[in-house]
Amino acid sequence: MKKTLILFLITTAIAFAQKEERSSLLIPPKQTVHIDYPLYQGFNVKIWNTSKFELGIASRDKRTDSVQQRRSIDKGESITFEINPGMYLEFENRFLTPLKVEFTLRKGTTGNKKTVEPLTPQRAFYLENNTAQTIPLVIPGIMNPKLTPFSRSGVNLVNGQKVYLDLNGERILILTVTDSIPHGARIDLATLINQALNKEQ
Repeated sequence: MKKTLILFLITTAIAFAQKEERSSLLIPPKQTVHIDYPLYQGFNVKIWNTSKFELGIASRDKRTDSVQQRRSIDKGESITFEINPGMYLEFENRFLTPLKVEFTLRKGTTGNKKTVEPLTPQRAFYLENNTAQTIPLVIPGIMNPKLTPFSRSGVNLVNGQKVYLDLNGERILILTVTDSIPHGARIDLATLINQALNKEQ
């Protein structure tokens, strides 16, 4: 199961001098790292993915851990990300090798006073491959996992997120996430695939 590392970084005058210097961080395989600056009322962060694989980032609520924003950064790319007051930054490594990230921070946010839309509820559950074959999936905007025989993958998806079977390049819808999926549920992929294929016939 994916582990989480938490870093609480206290702001100091030295850390945020006039000259912006990049901080470096190594994200262990299959883990997330949480970064929070408790003395800041929100902050902007510029992130460079200096690894060979895609890096996941998110802004999460400190009280509920629910996601406000989620993005992916391709290898060699950089983006600017805003962390609003009451939120913390999460780096996610979905791969079996460490990922290196560099970032700089600026105190405060852009001051955008737009009303924040209610967060979309999420479901945390497991997709299980109980067959002797590898099952390739496509979860748009999230990842394209390949579940090896007799394996299980934990996911945390928003309601409305679709999950497809990649059948020789063709996407077949096998699941749409809804409130009917209990947290922690174990969903058998073979059953979903059989239902989807029979529906298409």
